[in-house]
Amino acid sequence: MKITKSSLLLAFILFSQASLASDGGTESEGKALYNTHCSSCHGNTGGMDMNKRVAPPIIAVRMHYIGSYPDKDAFVLAIAQWVEKQDASQSLMRGAIRRFNIMPPISIAQSDAEKIAAYIFEGDVERPDGFDKHFNERHGAN
Repeated sequence: MKITKSSLLLAFILFSQASLASDGGTESEGKALYNTHCSSCHGNTGGMDMNKRVAPPIIAVRMHYIGSYPDKDAFVLAIAQWVEKQDASQSLMRGAIRRFNIMPPISIAQSDAEKIAAYIFEGDVERPDGFDKHFNERHGAN
């Protein structure tokens, strides 16, 4: 009986560690996909000088969307659907569309878009210097 309990405990520990490693892999995969497909437009290049940017910073996208989609699954779905088909009438960032135009279509697998959206939801994304001041001036304290 001790062997069975020990075996079960060992299996549980190994499964838990594999699960944690898997989650970390998904997050780092989302970050890698973001860096490949999104950061050239939504990254820190240009800082908060909107004349030097081609798209809003990804932290701004996160802050606009998380207010309407505070649940991770809903957030991921909304962002992934946007990536699949951009529709100005469905955007939560109409000012960004006026400023930068609508995001051009990108060819990316839906599963990759979901991984990117999950990474954005987690909040460990780039925040250009001066972003907080800019956001607070336009939208109030965050």
